[in-house]
Amino acid sequence: MPVAPRHARGPTGILLRVTLDPPRTATRLPPTPLVRPGDVGRAAWHLLLRDGHLVRLRDDVAVPARVRVTPALRAAALAPLVPSRCAVARAAAVWVHLGGPPPERVDVVAPSGRRVPDPAPGRAAAATALPDADVVLLGGVRVTTPRRTAVDLLSLDPPERALPLVARLRAAGLDLARVRADVATAAGRRGVRAAAALLPRLPRDAPPR
Repeated sequence: MPVAPRHARGPTGILLRVTLDPPRTATRLPPTPLVRPGDVGRAAWHLLLRDGHLVRLRDDVAVPARVRVTPALRAAALAPLVPSRCAVARAAAVWVHLGGPPPERVDVVAPSGRRVPDPAPGRAAAATALPDADVVLLGGVRVTTPRRTAVDLLSLDPPERALPLVARLRAAGLDLARVRADVATAAGRRGVRAAAALLPRLPRDAPPR
């Protein structure tokens, strides 16, 4: 026979509903929208995902099903991989800005002259010129702007990966004329020749009426 529920205050200060029935997945959640296995326990994590209480963002980061996922939340999910003054770049930056399937690898860039982060599982890092105008702060994490992200993709990624991602950025409002101008003025930057070679394969924006 089920035992009547009682209430207890958990370690986060959230009032929890507790029963002595077999465990259910309406369990405690941390006060932040981002939830990791360490917040609820590995077993509860899998149950919460299975029962639809949590929606996975990437790997071991999820949000409660009722929470609207924003670029700031996606950026915050990457925070452990992004040291101070570094920025999320390339495919991972597209994911932060637009969502969709999370990238298998998170590219992180450090400003020239700064220490490049050590290798880490799921992260690749490099140093590059990174002016403040090319970075936006989302969820406390620095991310390359869509415009800079497009230039980096065209410069550093294979065409079969770069072009669809740049097309997504364009569909979200990116001005490709400015991307072309950035590539034209980026002489000497790594990969700029590859980017210039891909420019003719980008769609031309219709002229204003």
